Amino acid sequence: MLKYRADYRPASCKVISAGLDISIFDDRTFVTTTLELERAGDDPFLLNGRELTLHELSIDGRVLDEADWPVSEAGLSLEGLPAKCVVRTRAECHPESNTALEGLYLSGGMYCTQCEPEGFRRIGFFPDRPDVMTVFTVRIEAGREFPQLLSNGNLVETGEIGDDRHYALWHDPHPKPSYLFACVVGDLDLAADNFTTASGRNVDLHIYVEKGNTHLTGHAMESLKRSMRWDEDSYGLEYDLDLFQIVAVSHFNMGAMENKGLNIFNSKFVLADPSTATDEDLDRVESIVAHEYFHNWTGNRVTCRDWFQLTLKEGLTVYRDQCFSADMHDEGVQRAGDVSLLRAAQFPEDASPTAHPIRPESYREINNFYTPTVYEKGAEVIRMMAGYLGRDGFRRGTDLYFERHDGNAVTCDDFVAALADANDRDMSAFQGWYKQAGTPKLSVSRRIEPDGITLDLAQATPETAADTPREPLPVPVRLGFIGADGQPVRTRLDGENEARDEHVLLLDGAAAAFRFVGEAGSGPMTPSLLRGFSAPVRLVDDLSDEERLHLMAHDSDLFNRWDSAQMLATGAILSLAGGEAVAIEPLAAGYRRILGDGMLLDEFKAGTLRLPGLAVLEAARSPADPVALFGARRGLLASLGRALASQIAAAIDARGKMVETAGGRALLTQLVELGVAAGDAHAITAAADMVADRNMTISQGGLKALIHSDDPAREQALKAFHDRWQADSLVMEKWFQMESMSSVGGTLDRLDELMRHPGFDPKNPNKVRAVLGAFMAGNTPRFHAADGSGYSYMADRLVEIDKRNPQIAARMALPMTRMANYDGSRQQLMRAALATIRAGAGSNDLKEVVDKAL
Repeated sequence: MLKYRADYRPASCKVISAGLDISIFDDRTFVTTTLELERAGDDPFLLNGRELTLHELSIDGRVLDEADWPVSEAGLSLEGLPAKCVVRTRAECHPESNTALEGLYLSGGMYCTQCEPEGFRRIGFFPDRPDVMTVFTVRIEAGREFPQLLSNGNLVETGEIGDDRHYALWHDPHPKPSYLFACVVGDLDLAADNFTTASGRNVDLHIYVEKGNTHLTGHAMESLKRSMRWDEDSYGLEYDLDLFQIVAVSHFNMGAMENKGLNIFNSKFVLADPSTATDEDLDRVESIVAHEYFHNWTGNRVTCRDWFQLTLKEGLTVYRDQCFSADMHDEGVQRAGDVSLLRAAQFPEDASPTAHPIRPESYREINNFYTPTVYEKGAEVIRMMAGYLGRDGFRRGTDLYFERHDGNAVTCDDFVAALADANDRDMSAFQGWYKQAGTPKLSVSRRIEPDGITLDLAQATPETAADTPREPLPVPVRLGFIGADGQPVRTRLDGENEARDEHVLLLDGAAAAFRFVGEAGSGPMTPSLLRGFSAPVRLVDDLSDEERLHLMAHDSDLFNRWDSAQMLATGAILSLAGGEAVAIEPLAAGYRRILGDGMLLDEFKAGTLRLPGLAVLEAARSPADPVALFGARRGLLASLGRALASQIAAAIDARGKMVETAGGRALLTQLVELGVAAGDAHAITAAADMVADRNMTISQGGLKALIHSDDPAREQALKAFHDRWQADSLVMEKWFQMESMSSVGGTLDRLDELMRHPGFDPKNPNKVRAVLGAFMAGNTPRFHAADGSGYSYMADRLVEIDKRNPQIAARMALPMTRMANYDGSRQQLMRAALATIRAGAGSNDLKEVVDKAL
């Protein structure tokens, strides 16, 4: 059944306080909820409940007969409640058999929870909606074989119950909705530290992990402390409890969850050091730790009124974690990474059957809206507004937002209003970004004149499956000009008196023209457009390859240097895929200039050498042949490997020095990958040697370089990596990925073998994604096989997964729906596979995704 944003009604009761009593036994768990209510309306008050057995219901101490229980499909629908009352329920749930990993479930010997978005209703009867915020007091009871009994807030007391059981009592003084409740019961090791806030308060920091893993928590702990300090320095926001806890869980559907004061993490985003995790993994751990911590204010203290407002907390917090990562590392490198993800994940979504605005108007299953649109595009909308207001103006707006709404559940409109009111600015035009799906196309053309240059800008939003409005949106365009000598040219915009190195234009209509005049003697100049990717649009301009090479060599905006290389590489791959001859040397010369520039970071050089992925390439060609594009991309890698042979050899010879820094490691692995693609024996030997390195960035980099090679070194390297790490569950996920992604060895039979491996657990989402997700994302020739065998295979697997874990099945099905840009025969094969999925799907999660595609 569809739910609509327009149908929102406030809850008919306020929950003044909530008491939970959770008693865990081997074969069942009893949950007693005690709710102090105050009526706020006349509608029935719904206590959501799902897959629960109700044992008792009382109102103000009066126990209702079972025949009088107001049971509905969604839970308990209470009518005629007094103005103030206490409602108590006692229910039974079964975490030991919960494979959906929502609510309370058993993972690796510990009990843990995942309540966002609607998991609490699997634990106990409760108004499971984000706008019902209350103060929780939680008592947890379990056997003494589980020493840790953890929940949100501060620990009040502990005690023994007989010889074999004990309890803990927790109280969280800050109101929160049920989706932020958390509970963990287990026998875990503790890594402890502390943090002193700006106001001098001491906060205890606890990270709980499975036995023997505390030595892998140091990076996560330091990341947490850096996040806490950054939020104080950047936004004036201090942590508000005496204790902050993180628990690493092996079976987890998401990356992490920001439960108030008790974050629960997928273990792969906590357990990491340089021997078991790559530098990119470590950066990802830092980013996710920061993201979840930043939610303490942008999501917890101020939360969303309903799930249609999900981007209110997620888009804003992604923007904040991106800014944090840029401050911790390099802004240009970070921005290139952010945009790469947006183009690879969100732009295709905007063009797919599952397209939706960052604030959708309807949904069937809210689990399906934890998407790149809500998160990454939502962050880009925040970034545009922050750029429009400036750093100080945006800070004034967020200060007012927290001042107005602390402790409340609010809307995206409330956030935009706070930005507007704090700066006395009209922000209403930006509301369009919340309402419209689709990636706007920004077209820029030039009119060269004797005394200047006019830029004609136009925008158009394509039709989407969401069928939302397609009105012009406010598009901020940062730009500058680069002269023939490679230096920035100061230009004056008509209507202004001052010449500048850079301008910010706001295109808020369908089209506009802007005329610039360069300073005397400036000569020919090349426009550097959409600097820093100032808006989430597809840019179409009239620059030549020679001009892009000029920007690649000289642009003062690092993002545009990187993006010029991306555009040139995209053009070369498309030409190769179409059977055209490509002049490699000009592009190779551009890369040589980048590699030889001593002012650039090695991380930036490595990122520039990384060719665009298949999602970007497919979007640039219609109809797209993914297998041909994969082959053309491999062909360009090989050609560049030959053209850059001397640079590759020099890097391999300097390996001892390059491995000392993260940038050096990134550049070395990228160059070795080019060499292996070219069939260079020296590079193949180097890659095989790298697999044995003690640093995981180097080891995995060597393995990744080999996986598409038919050289015997590939199988030898995979075996060596497996034999070395077979006892480490997390590192083995890397091996599963590399095996599945190999276009040489990753056959369908091999996938079956991998899923029979002792280290594979079909109930563990990480393992499923490592084999099947990696196959769809990285093994293009096998997944997109011309006979449709890859699609059929995945259809059968997704039906199986749906029976255990609907969330994972629905998310993994998305690549099967991205077919609009393929030719008719391939679309027919994909539709046949989707029909198989629809016939076997048992969950709303998977059905919604497939129904939209068909």
